[in-house]
Amino acid sequence: MTVEAIRKPPPLPEAAAAGPVKYAGFWAGAWRRFRRNRLALFGLAFALLVIFVALAAPILTPYEYAKPDFGATKQAPTLAHPMGTDRLGRDMLTRIMYGARAMLIVGLLTQLAGLLIGVPLGIIAGYAGGVLDWLVTRLIDLFSALPWYLIVLFMVMVLSPSLRNLILALTITAWIGSARIVRGMSFSIREQDYIEASRALGIPTWRILVNHILPQVAPLLLWSFAAGIPVAVFAEASMSFIGMGVRPPQPSWGQMLNEAAADWQSIPHLFIFPSMMITLSVLAFQGLADGLREALDVNINV
Repeated sequence: MTVEAIRKPPPLPEAAAAGPVKYAGFWAGAWRRFRRNRLALFGLAFALLVIFVALAAPILTPYEYAKPDFGATKQAPTLAHPMGTDRLGRDMLTRIMYGARAMLIVGLLTQLAGLLIGVPLGIIAGYAGGVLDWLVTRLIDLFSALPWYLIVLFMVMVLSPSLRNLILALTITAWIGSARIVRGMSFSIREQDYIEASRALGIPTWRILVNHILPQVAPLLLWSFAAGIPVAVFAEASMSFIGMGVRPPQPSWGQMLNEAAADWQSIPHLFIFPSMMITLSVLAFQGLADGLREALDVNINV
């Protein structure tokens, strides 16, 4: 081997020769993986569409959701009423739009309240350990062993049916998933070397929890939040269907199914459109949650 050959640097790989490689970062990489999932993109697009329609309903429709029109009862879908009218002559499309508000309010507020309860409990139990961890774990096991639907039904019966009470009842079980996830992550992270070093340096516990543990469980919490929405959507629709959820005249998709039960054979559009929206919403939000799980590389066995 000649001296020139030794001094000559080896050829660069094609990627390196093309220029410096840009570090995408965790969230950029997650978004790139998320975009490859068509079902997840459909779920995201549908969720954004439902949010837009729910917020812009007063602008998008000229009708009032609660005002009857006895001259236009039980009409089939037309240009004036694309989804037809119900037994009181109310525009079905308008009621579908306003019904999306109840679905979103229950789904989003329930999951948000569940995070506000479950995250502190999970972090404190997993990080502190000992008796506190035992108590929180037993509480999680207790609520997990009971059917959530029966808990919600019992609470709504005690509190009286309403949108607010339905949210309160669902919150009782919504915190379980986030608490279990955060508790497991906190328990495994607390023994890491950098956590031990932080404690040795005298860094306050709350700073360790906020600066080190909470950022690491954020992807899991995002997935947990999204995964709980289809459950809340189904719960709101089913509870309203049996008269234990949203009360008239405020529309709800489950309530609309209840009103259509007597005429579903003779007036099928009263049943088809609300059931279609419930099904699409559950599938879309479930697809969104699955896409987030894959994109964020979430290990749900924590």
